Amino acid sequence: MNERLIGMRQRILITVLIALIVAGCGDPSPAGDLPSESESAEMMAAALRQLVTEDHTFGEGPPPFTEYLVEEQTVDNSAVTSPEERDEDEVVESRRLTDQERAAVDDAISEYGPVRWVADPDEWRTEDLQPEIEGSVILGVGIPRLDGDDALVPVSLWCGGTCGTWLTYRLEVDESGMWRVTGTEGPIAIS
Repeated sequence: MNERLIGMRQRILITVLIALIVAGCGDPSPAGDLPSESESAEMMAAALRQLVTEDHTFGEGPPPFTEYLVEEQTVDNSAVTSPEERDEDEVVESRRLTDQERAAVDDAISEYGPVRWVADPDEWRTEDLQPEIEGSVILGVGIPRLDGDDALVPVSLWCGGTCGTWLTYRLEVDESGMWRVTGTEGPIAIS
């Protein structure tokens, strides 16, 4: 091969590599549009119901928890890292759940046990990282984002130092017009 052709191939390869690197450096968080408040409420409720009834980390059977301590604030990266793994200076988008969202979550979970809203989940953990109320679980939910016709909702469940999970659910609208969990998206953390 002549040197000119080799040089051209190297430039093309470098250009393609740079393009791939730039594409891979984008924001890994769901960057979709925000749903309406009523859709957000329904999405949060469906995601937390799935977490409590199916993905509670205790195998098959009904939820094993005696009380549900639900965080009043959202945390978008709850599915990516556990509270202990987050950088102190890490900026996360957070807001207080609306009354409509709280009511929907209450309706979705209260049939499994009492729901208590907590401002700071750390105040509800003992020194050995157990929930203050024996048998309870601390639940968190992130801000839902639309992803085409689907939605992504980060959730977290904490029931002790070696009992927790953080993930993002993918939801879609079913035939009846309700949002339903269809799977997960991105990383899943389990302690």
